[in-house]
Amino acid sequence: MISGCTGGEEGASPSVNESANTKEQIKTGETVSPNADSKSKVRPVSFTQFVNYDWYTAPTWEERPHGKWITDELGVVMEPVQSNGAAATKLNSMIVAKKLPDAIVLDRGKDVERLVSAGQLVALDPYLEKYPEFVKTIGEETINMLRSADGKLYQIPNWFISGDNGNGNAAYLVNRKIYKELGSPKVETWSELEAYLKQVKERYNGSIVPIDFGEMRDSESQMISMLYSGAAEDRTGGFISPGSGGVFGVPQGDQLSSIYTDPAFEQTVMYASRLFREGLTSKDAFTQTRDQILEKLKNGKVAVFSAFDSVVEGIGREANNHLQAADLEAGYDVIWPVHADGVDKNKVYPSGYNTLGWNVNVITKNAKDPEAIFAYMNWAISEEGQQVLFFGPKGLFYDEVKDGVPIPNEAYVNRDPKKYDEMKIGEFNWYGNTSYVDVVKAKREELLPEEAQDWTTVAQSTVSFKTSKNMTEFSNLDPLATSEEGIILQRLKDYYKQVIPRLVFAGNDEEVKSILAEAQAESVKLGYDKVLKWKTAKWQENLKIMGK
Repeated sequence: MISGCTGGEEGASPSVNESANTKEQIKTGETVSPNADSKSKVRPVSFTQFVNYDWYTAPTWEERPHGKWITDELGVVMEPVQSNGAAATKLNSMIVAKKLPDAIVLDRGKDVERLVSAGQLVALDPYLEKYPEFVKTIGEETINMLRSADGKLYQIPNWFISGDNGNGNAAYLVNRKIYKELGSPKVETWSELEAYLKQVKERYNGSIVPIDFGEMRDSESQMISMLYSGAAEDRTGGFISPGSGGVFGVPQGDQLSSIYTDPAFEQTVMYASRLFREGLTSKDAFTQTRDQILEKLKNGKVAVFSAFDSVVEGIGREANNHLQAADLEAGYDVIWPVHADGVDKNKVYPSGYNTLGWNVNVITKNAKDPEAIFAYMNWAISEEGQQVLFFGPKGLFYDEVKDGVPIPNEAYVNRDPKKYDEMKIGEFNWYGNTSYVDVVKAKREELLPEEAQDWTTVAQSTVSFKTSKNMTEFSNLDPLATSEEGIILQRLKDYYKQVIPRLVFAGNDEEVKSILAEAQAESVKLGYDKVLKWKTAKWQENLKIMGK
């Protein structure tokens, strides 16, 4: 058996013997059919769930049509525990008070392993034989990559990929009306983008933000990450991210090197600083919230927008649909990622995807009936589960399913986009089965007239999915928070959060270069080389596991 890459000895096997037996039986087909109905295994349960992100506020469960259906049909109730904009503090306080929720959604890596080390999570291995469809749906290689240092499985992935196609939601959007009013100029390179933004500034005299970016995500600036993806070929924001799941190192041969010595990073921060100095982006770029950004987008006050998730329901699509509800000529169009002059546009990747998915679900030992929660999540990753959670319950916007595709009915074709968004169908799908959803929603759109097609799906299929880089080999590069490397990384992360605004606020290019040199020297003092060495070793281990 292959162990996970989060630490521990290479080749460690699951301590639960039946886990290893289960995997062999699944391969040979000696157990219950993987096609067994996962719905029949769900039993009534009520559980609390905390989503470990500052930016996420859960809507009410029972007011969502899919939440109500799940409660009525399956007897399952999910009670959200809100982060109130301070997820890390909330999680820490719950750990200290020993009052963890029944389930948690969080990034893979250090926080999961901290809970594993504290003995707070339920190992899922004993359930694998009883629920063989779980392994079949997710894939054995993915499950093995998700195992912790002790060889056990604690994590249920969200938006995992079991096929060859990637996905991603990062993209650049242009305000359709403004773009048309300015003559629809070519906006493909950084120089063309800058020229266009100057036109916007001059034409609208400060009433429109020429270019805006997504909110700060912990220590990560979406402005820098999105621009970095176009600074050179085969780059993506994940390379410079110090946050959970980020690489925070640039691949050079078989080694990871400092981001501060990367010429592409230097070009990025110089360009970002120039945009800021020329008044072409938000003055509050480092302080504005997601809600504030969405409000500007919904009011058409942004000419160009770029973010990690700009094409999803709660940001780009909602803004587009809101504007179109009042004016069919208004809205936002996705464009091919903007890049530095001379860069091959087909090697620009604003998104990065991982076959392990985005984040994970864990069940804590606080749960009174952890198997019932697992049974629900096992159903949630199934085709029927994804149909209900992503497309809504049958009878609302589809009345039949053919070859796995919910066939859109008249209610969907004639839906009011704004009211549809307010229903928040798709919320609570923390068990996303990417391979199923991406294929099915694309097939669904083919059945619709152009005016009824979903804005997000079209944006994904035409641009964002095509410009996403496979980052699976860089999984599990987060050291434990209590390890020497983990402590150093936290210091580096705190420093990065301070240095990025300084770079953007710099008065000229020479000052940018000076700050970069200072940042490199200071990071070395903090122990960056030791972290890069550790991450490189883990990266190389991943490549061996993946047979690369």
